[in-house]
Amino acid sequence: MGTATPVAEEGPILIDCAGARMGGALRFLLELDGHLARSNRSNVRVIGRDRAITAAWLARRERLGRFARVISLNNVGFAATSGARYVLLRNPLHFLRPAELERISSRLDSRMVRQTRIVRQAARRADIVVVPAASMAERVLEAAPELVSRLTIRPHPLSWPDPVPTQPREPHLLLCPVLFSPWKAMATLLRLVDQAVSALAAETGVDLQVIVTATREEATAEGLGHTSHLQFVGRLTPRELAHYQNRCRALIYPTRIESFGYPLAEARLASLPVVARNIAHNRDIAGPVLVPYQQEEPAEIAAAIHRALNSTFTPEPVNPFDPDRYFSWLLGAPEKAA
Repeated sequence: MGTATPVAEEGPILIDCAGARMGGALRFLLELDGHLARSNRSNVRVIGRDRAITAAWLARRERLGRFARVISLNNVGFAATSGARYVLLRNPLHFLRPAELERISSRLDSRMVRQTRIVRQAARRADIVVVPAASMAERVLEAAPELVSRLTIRPHPLSWPDPVPTQPREPHLLLCPVLFSPWKAMATLLRLVDQAVSALAAETGVDLQVIVTATREEATAEGLGHTSHLQFVGRLTPRELAHYQNRCRALIYPTRIESFGYPLAEARLASLPVVARNIAHNRDIAGPVLVPYQQEEPAEIAAAIHRALNSTFTPEPVNPFDPDRYFSWLLGAPEKAA
């Protein structure tokens, strides 16, 4: 696992980015655009911008001609197009474990069952299967162990954050960058965060505020009523999100199931303390900036937030998510020397 060798080939490369409209998929696409602009590669064709992933689109992309390499960034690998076939598997819902499926199945759209079948079938036709973390690799191999020799772990690409004018962060501001989905139970998790912050504020006398990247309407629809310390600012563009990242003193990331989690990686590159559960995946992606809690209980989360507000980290010497190294590998160019 993690040692799959790229297929040697030269010629045009086709990349399908359909579905990359928000969240981590959009962040990934922006990194790809940046790399292509820097490398000036003329043999790469990117398709699917601003398109949804539909059956009609998947059929259409298979008829675009012959390519040396075809890369699907959206979980559904190419099935018939000639060339070496690469697929990025980045949605854990396609590889849920039985216990997880039992817990959240009632909140999953019926389309997810059909998508899961298609994603797994297409993955079996791929030459190289790419996942962004060891936890995602484990999920994939539990469902399709025959992919072991074709699977490689490559953390998603992420550039160092742009330099910003030196200014103190707001000492009592926390950022919680989440996306509401029916299966995430975000109302339950955010209620725990609010309770934790309320307890910490009462203990310290400090008026803490948590910026949540969702709308109040989303929260209300999920059953999250009045909260004391959560400010819902809506879904943000990467630029808008960066504004809050530069202001906050720490990040809270309470989600349970992730294939990667760009907020964890962004906090790491910004040397920003990130409060999240103490699991292997969070340790893997957040690395040295993780300030963990063991159980989803207000008291433990409050203690972790308190430690985070009093923690300082220094930048790592090397970017563990270097985008040029990532795309040089994915597109077949030689990697730059470390």
